[in-house]
Amino acid sequence: MNYLGANDAGSGFYQLAKDLRLLPMSASADEKFEFWITQVKRLYERHGASPAVA
Repeated sequence: MNYLGANDAGSGFYQLAKDLRLLPMSASADEKFEFWITQVKRLYERHGASPAVA
């Protein structure tokens, strides 16, 4: 989930990551942001960027 005007995921994304033990329960804001960046990079590596549809 991503909120309008936000540059990272919503709280549900981070909670799921915690539930799956991919992110520590006590993760700081910096740790969450770093986790988000890593996940976005992996997404682009796996699926690539697609052109915008007009």
